[in-house]
Amino acid sequence: MAVNLTANAIAAVNGGDVNLKPLVQILDVKAIGDSQDRYRILISDGVSTQQAVLATQLSDRVRSGRLGEGSVVQLIDYISSTVQNRKIIVILNMETIIANCDIIGHPKISSDYESIPQNTSSENSDHLGRESIGQPSGSVGRARIKGNIVTDPGSSTQNFRPTVQPPYQPPPNYKNRGPITKNEAPARIIPIAALNPYQGRWAIKARVTAKGDLRRYNNARGDGKVFSFDLLDADGGEIRVTCFNAVVDRFYDSIEIGRVYLISKGSLKPARKNFNHLNNEWEIFLESASTVDLCPDEDSSIPNQQFSFRPINEIENVDNNSIVDIVGIVMSVNPSVTILRKNGMETQRRILNLKDESGRSVELTLWGDFCNKQGLELQEMVDSGFYPVLAVKAGKVNDFSGKSIGTISATQLFINPDFPEAQRLRGWFDRVGKNASSQSISRDVVPGGPWNEIRKTVSQIKDEGLGRADKPDWVTVKATLSFVKTDSFCYTACPLMVGDRQCSKKVTRSGDGNWHCDRCDQDSKECDYRYLLQAQVQDHTGITWVTAFQESGEEILGCSAKELYLLKYEEQDDVRFGEIIRSSLFEQYLFRLKIKEEVYGDEQRVKITVVKAEKVHFPTESAYLLDLISKSSPYKT
Repeated sequence: MAVNLTANAIAAVNGGDVNLKPLVQILDVKAIGDSQDRYRILISDGVSTQQAVLATQLSDRVRSGRLGEGSVVQLIDYISSTVQNRKIIVILNMETIIANCDIIGHPKISSDYESIPQNTSSENSDHLGRESIGQPSGSVGRARIKGNIVTDPGSSTQNFRPTVQPPYQPPPNYKNRGPITKNEAPARIIPIAALNPYQGRWAIKARVTAKGDLRRYNNARGDGKVFSFDLLDADGGEIRVTCFNAVVDRFYDSIEIGRVYLISKGSLKPARKNFNHLNNEWEIFLESASTVDLCPDEDSSIPNQQFSFRPINEIENVDNNSIVDIVGIVMSVNPSVTILRKNGMETQRRILNLKDESGRSVELTLWGDFCNKQGLELQEMVDSGFYPVLAVKAGKVNDFSGKSIGTISATQLFINPDFPEAQRLRGWFDRVGKNASSQSISRDVVPGGPWNEIRKTVSQIKDEGLGRADKPDWVTVKATLSFVKTDSFCYTACPLMVGDRQCSKKVTRSGDGNWHCDRCDQDSKECDYRYLLQAQVQDHTGITWVTAFQESGEEILGCSAKELYLLKYEEQDDVRFGEIIRSSLFEQYLFRLKIKEEVYGDEQRVKITVVKAEKVHFPTESAYLLDLISKSSPYKT
């Protein structure tokens, strides 16, 4: 198939012609650095050659073999930039015309192109032609490049190249148009994925998917303020935009989540991955000359949000502090409690439990405003007997005592959203999921199998010697709460935060009236109160003591330890205190228990810890018992 490359294409593109859409040939392909994410190529118009860089969205064509040395392509979208006094063409989009072709014309290889060695040895000349230009071994009649000389494999005669065409120059315009001014023509709108620091002028059209809080800081240069927002365009590209100080005053109030903006004249810098979870190696920093214009017309081609959901069972293998998207059914919602951070500021915390089709469940910790907005709405739904679907965008993984997920400033919560993943999950839950067992990956996960598939009676704990092996035993017991020890139901705990978890170690009051934590080695004006609940549970086979800590204590008594402590010792309302305790007694629970033998002094004791307590849901329990009967019945149909 005869192909004619576009004459003088290299000079025209470097001269600023962005509408030419030329046919060129790829002579060489090389990965940038050690990664396989970006590629540098050498393109030819048959006479001249030019280095170019492929946008990241085109890298897969190289890795899949659809694009390589010898390919003839048509450039669709491209930009010519100057980097260190050298021209580089950034290719944003292209079409492959011929996947592999002989070298067309007599391209001149630039002496500063690193990937083509200038070896004039006759012994290596054939190897050079094939390796640098992509010529297959054994081909006949192809030109080989040696420096600026072309040799024919079938002849010993050297042919000097024809004179290279002069660089493209637009025709002069001598009309009197007044003083010369800076080019103020609007920049071309390009995809976010095509952004790179080598571009001089650019513009992107994208939707704001998240907006961070306004934060203030102090460093050696003085006080400052900063905020960021995330953008999503029609091609699925995402990028974070950050503003500092005076730029914050210009744009903070005008940026709204869900609106579409046209943004230009910002600077691109490497993304700070410890703060930026988006899949982009760059981050935009707006400056005094930057423009952010609201697009008045809604653009339906730009999605409102982009998710990358992961099943809960995959979170078990995710690294600590990773950012993930999940969707699950809210099975329980704990009360909101007040937490004191290390900076002395109070914040709210609320813990939810999510499960999905993977057979796993996970704790989701809501912080700050999430507790009293979405958290309160979710609690009202669950208390009414409805289990909503919750999608979490940008939750942070924590591996303290199992895996859990917490909200951060960039997190977004979507209750009963209208998209396929949520609808599929709702259908599964309504059909079979409500009664399906699940294993929690949070707070000491159970090794080897789901807790609620290992049912035991109280007497079996002792009779089978549970907890006396090297590893703890994990079982579920259906029992009634018969007694709660009320003289020491909680302890004074450290309110400071360690990462995104509360320290919670025991604190003691020092001589100055503050509370001291040995773990944090800091004093606090206030302490927190956490449950250390001693209780008796019994079933038809026996009775035993159990210990319930903070979360399971809240599930049993329905309020926080601090609320109960203040009620008894500050308000001294013994009547109300007694009502709360009595309301939990003689209720049937499904207790998830961790059983392990521990040494106290010289004595070994089996310690039974309540990991989770759920009131028996009788329709679900009845279905479980019927299933158990059908499996054990000798008359199976």
